Amino acid sequence: MIMKKLILFLLVACSAASPACTFLDIDPETGLDENQVFSTWDNFKAYFNNVYEGRTGQKSSGDNINIKLGYPLYIDFNDRRFTWNALTDMCDGGRWLRAQQIKAGALGANVSEWTTTTSRRPISYSMFRIIRVANRCIENIDMVQNAKQIDKDDIIGQAYFVRAFAHFTLCRIFGGMPYLDKALEADDDWDMARLPAGETYTRCAADLDRAYDYFVAAGKVRRDAGPGSEGHLTSSDMPYPNGVAAKALKARCLLYAASELNNLHGQSDWEDAAEACAEAIRIAEENGYEMLPFSEWNSNFYGTKYTNEHIWAWNYGSSKINTGTWSGTFAYPASNYTNGSGDCPTQNFVDRFETLDGDPLLTEADREAAAKFGHYDEQDPYSNRDPRFDKTILHDGSVVSGCPTGINIHYDPATGTYPTSSLNNNNRSFGIAWGSNDSKGYSNTGYYVNKLWNGQLGTSAAHQHTDPLIRMAELYLNYAEAANEAYGPNGSAGGLSMTALDAVNKVRNRAGMPDVLDKFTGDATLLRERIRNERCVELAFEGHHYYYDIRRWKIAPQTMTQTLMGIYIEKVDVSNEYPRGRRYVRQPIPNNRQANWKNAMYYLPFPAAEANKMKNFVNNELW
Repeated sequence: MIMKKLILFLLVACSAASPACTFLDIDPETGLDENQVFSTWDNFKAYFNNVYEGRTGQKSSGDNINIKLGYPLYIDFNDRRFTWNALTDMCDGGRWLRAQQIKAGALGANVSEWTTTTSRRPISYSMFRIIRVANRCIENIDMVQNAKQIDKDDIIGQAYFVRAFAHFTLCRIFGGMPYLDKALEADDDWDMARLPAGETYTRCAADLDRAYDYFVAAGKVRRDAGPGSEGHLTSSDMPYPNGVAAKALKARCLLYAASELNNLHGQSDWEDAAEACAEAIRIAEENGYEMLPFSEWNSNFYGTKYTNEHIWAWNYGSSKINTGTWSGTFAYPASNYTNGSGDCPTQNFVDRFETLDGDPLLTEADREAAAKFGHYDEQDPYSNRDPRFDKTILHDGSVVSGCPTGINIHYDPATGTYPTSSLNNNNRSFGIAWGSNDSKGYSNTGYYVNKLWNGQLGTSAAHQHTDPLIRMAELYLNYAEAANEAYGPNGSAGGLSMTALDAVNKVRNRAGMPDVLDKFTGDATLLRERIRNERCVELAFEGHHYYYDIRRWKIAPQTMTQTLMGIYIEKVDVSNEYPRGRRYVRQPIPNNRQANWKNAMYYLPFPAAEANKMKNFVNNELW
């Protein structure tokens, strides 16, 4: 039985690991006195904190078996040289290998070994371990003899939170799960039916409500002193979830439950989601969280440990990007990591960034309409664009801190070369002939990712990197989506005066974008597409949001079967036709980098040999 095998394996994992393992890495059933672990507060905390820092002890992998395996940025820190962004139509992996194979529907061992075994990135293994530790702590909290009640409330709040987060992570990757709300023993009934995904998410939401109540009792609705107070954003507790995060994650869970892929109760699911999203916003705002000024937008991702837009975030720390850790995210020209790959946005995704006047550009008809208004020029495509475009996409002519003269990703027919760029006084080639070097991280789309980069060559000084697990902008976009589906563009929920349209405009206005054009606000169907597009733009390359959004909206069959395009740019003389001295030509990226879709790709499969051991656990379709 898969559940039994995964969880019982935890009992012996440490014995085969390094000598550094202690009894706190394993469960009391191994023969140690249960009282030794759970009656003493320091031991109890150390046992529970393994959900955050527990390790395999296997030198061959060095991977953590803990909650980080549910953090999107950490998941992308893998030795397979791809991020989950590269498994979608939003970008191409610079190095041709596993990302292209997976997005084409050839799963093989590339992900299944990585998500289930302990040798690489054991996501399922880690989440079941977290669930078990959380359950053991919830069940045994009354054994603690020397702890303050507020400290006990805090750790039980965290236990309910991480139990929900682990089930949420499993569900959105693998689909609905049995909900484990007790620590199962060897003689328990393990033959549990698999829940629908929508029900799994609602069970998560119930746990998150419990977590919130405990966080309130513990005085941990937020973990620092709040805006304007000493200790603001500097508490040593910042990595741990708080009460606002519990309500925010609950809202996300119910948004997922209401979405087309998971909806079980029609409109009422959307109403529940809208109420939860409203509650999360109200509590977050009451506790001083807010979106940063746009001038500080990048601080949410690098350069600063924590911001007041982060409701819950994981700070990776200070690092250079010329390492295997970042090889899936940053391409060779910037990182200088020889075996790297890098996220290279497609033209299809670039087209999601509207004009500064609010015109959509996603289709040829959209672009023609914007051009008629004088808002867009196909031969000057990077002018008059959403300000988030330059902050997110590295394109020909991009000015970054290490290259004030601008990045070159164009071809010069006069010299027969792709001109180099001077990045920190090092000549770097960002442009190549597509398909001419599939073994190194060069772009075959004409673009690189800029959002997570500080504009410096990877060998330059290290800088802070933070994964915004939940931030305020997402809360407003979650609310906009749920309220629009439940009540329409001018509908509101949870006693908020903010409508669905107000919420999406709040995010747009922060970035210097105008309100959604009136022609898209007449009904829920019209506004739906603008809200979805706004999520794609605001949350690009973070949180794996795009990967899951196209699945829960059930639009992946369309987005993943469109022809993936890039932009070929050639230097020409400046003229009325070519005002930038460049000729821009949209063209398909190489055939071996195109995507595919099978409905099996909504979820990753468990290994069949394991899943079949549980009679009622029907495995996902194999790719």
